[in-house]
Amino acid sequence: MSETIVVSVSCAVTIGGSFRNVKQLEEAIQERAVRAVQQLYAVAFEQYQRQWLAQRADRYVGQCWRHRQCVTPFGLVQLPTLVVRERGCARGGYHSLLRQLWRGKATRLLSPTLEKQAVELAGELNYRPAARRLSQRCGATVSHWALWQCVQYYGEKLQQQLERDWWPDPARRVSESVVVTEMDSTYLKWQRRGRVRADREHFAMHLGLHYTGRSRRIQRRGRTDVVLDNKTWLLSTGNIGLFGTRLRRHRDRHYGAGSALSVLISDGDTGLAWVREREFAESVWLLDRWHIARAVREYVGPNEAAYRQIMGAVYHHDAEEVLEQLRTVARQGTGESDEQFRTVFGYILGCREGIDAYGQIPSRWRRRQGRLGPVVRASSGAVEKNIEVRINRRFKRQGRSWNPVRADRLAQLSWLQAQPESWPRWWDKVCLATTKVNPG
Repeated sequence: MSETIVVSVSCAVTIGGSFRNVKQLEEAIQERAVRAVQQLYAVAFEQYQRQWLAQRADRYVGQCWRHRQCVTPFGLVQLPTLVVRERGCARGGYHSLLRQLWRGKATRLLSPTLEKQAVELAGELNYRPAARRLSQRCGATVSHWALWQCVQYYGEKLQQQLERDWWPDPARRVSESVVVTEMDSTYLKWQRRGRVRADREHFAMHLGLHYTGRSRRIQRRGRTDVVLDNKTWLLSTGNIGLFGTRLRRHRDRHYGAGSALSVLISDGDTGLAWVREREFAESVWLLDRWHIARAVREYVGPNEAAYRQIMGAVYHHDAEEVLEQLRTVARQGTGESDEQFRTVFGYILGCREGIDAYGQIPSRWRRRQGRLGPVVRASSGAVEKNIEVRINRRFKRQGRSWNPVRADRLAQLSWLQAQPESWPRWWDKVCLATTKVNPG
């Protein structure tokens, strides 16, 4: 149950003195304005607590006032804190009112606005550089541990909501003739600190991408760069099966479950194949040609004629012809080794469906549309770029290492911050919330 408390305070600012130039005048104005705002901040919080107690005079009685330091957007402020006591209590029953009003916050040192800025900065920078930038903004020293605590606290809240199938982003309700889904995984370095050491050195972070087409980024002659239409994405460090289930639900929420054509693009990874067969069984699966080209190049080496001979069959989406060309190259002895031949032959043999399926897609989705490329391509360039932007730039630079659970909390917050409409809406609803969303 929400309530409204009316607060009315005022503050007068006066500036006097002798100044040699406008620089001194400006510095004096800034210093006096900051002091005035800090005073206004403290008086407003005091008035808020008085009004809160007046509405509950039948349950609580005021005892005394104390002061607590809090870092606000205007610097370090001494906030008055009212201590109240429950009526009818012979022993105990004391409460710090400011602590009661700020339940649901990650820290007691930072104000709610600074906690939001801390989470936003932590999604872009390491914790220490982010703490320095936040300290410069507010004019007070903020430890990087405060930012870490904010990320873990609010990231855990968001994780719990997603586990209960409560999505903070509104459904787009897009109705299109084709929906393309790309998914891939990358590996992060496992943090090897503390008493308990991990048996593995790396763990996987999965990213899934949905879109319905491509359009030009800038309508100008000579520009061919494009953007993905109706793009949505999702990432997680959790189990690949749970990620696949969530990715499918995410797709159905935004694009509907009965699309005319559903296309899935991925490589031949075993985990992704399990997701494909269980969650996207009705989709047309395309094997990423970049992985095929890399496997073929490792086998044929610098032999360009053999490479073109094999890849020509791939571009004609004929898996049997690809296998036959591999046999021909092996008989000619132009390949690297028998072991590499067995590796690439087994890879193509196990992914024949992904090569042949490209011909099942209607030609209008495979053709170029003016300066735009085709809507459906047998390559995962889009998801690879999103992995570079969404994951690598924050999680893989400068030898960074992570705990899987804590990395997932930061990843989910970064995912939500990338949506300008959903992030403020979620923060306003969850910032001071003490109840769980969809607890059933």
